[in-house]
Amino acid sequence: MLRFASEIVAWVATPWALAVHSPVLAGAALLLLIGLPTVFATPGDKVAVVVEVPGEVTIGLSVLQLLAAVVAAWAAWPVPVAMLVWVLVGVTIYAELPRWKRLAGGDLTIPGPLRLVNDILAFVVELVALAVFAWWGAATGGGLVLSLVLGIGAPLVAAVVWGIFASPKAQVKLPPYGVAAVQGLVFFVALICLDLLGHRTLAVLFGVVAAANMVIGRLDRDADLWWERRSA
Repeated sequence: MLRFASEIVAWVATPWALAVHSPVLAGAALLLLIGLPTVFATPGDKVAVVVEVPGEVTIGLSVLQLLAAVVAAWAAWPVPVAMLVWVLVGVTIYAELPRWKRLAGGDLTIPGPLRLVNDILAFVVELVALAVFAWWGAATGGGLVLSLVLGIGAPLVAAVVWGIFASPKAQVKLPPYGVAAVQGLVFFVALICLDLLGHRTLAVLFGVVAAANMVIGRLDRDADLWWERRSA
């Protein structure tokens, strides 16, 4: 149900965003989004398969739908609606992980170098989020004092929340989905702050990178250990 809802959003938002540039491009994008997963499928994942493809291809097509939904919604629709789409897609990704692992043969092995790069990227994304909070706070303040208070206070609050619930030595031990929810919330608020600062493209880019970082980590071949390491 969640996957279907996200696909519907992608099918509506993508041509909506592209129609202002080219109706032909909008129609072609819609045809691809609907046609590709209809024609190409993995046996066992669909009742009727026109063209058989490996599970990794089906996963890629699913990711394409979700990516189209979030990017197009942010580009074409009001911020409150786009925010709801991001939440929908985030929940859908978490719900789809077991299916993706099954499509990949029960284990999505992440190569060692990629795992290292992803761990480094996770740290960078966290630092960027704190920097965005500081930037937003300093830019929002109406004077020097208020700018300093918000510029220091906003990232401080985010760091405290992260430290209590999502850091490796978190004081409050949450289940894996709880840790993911806290991390996603912090990144989502940072995304909103970037948009409020007038940098919507950067906001979308940050959101995509942060989401990809979390998904790759979750799909580690030692996924359960990875979550324990992040939440222990």
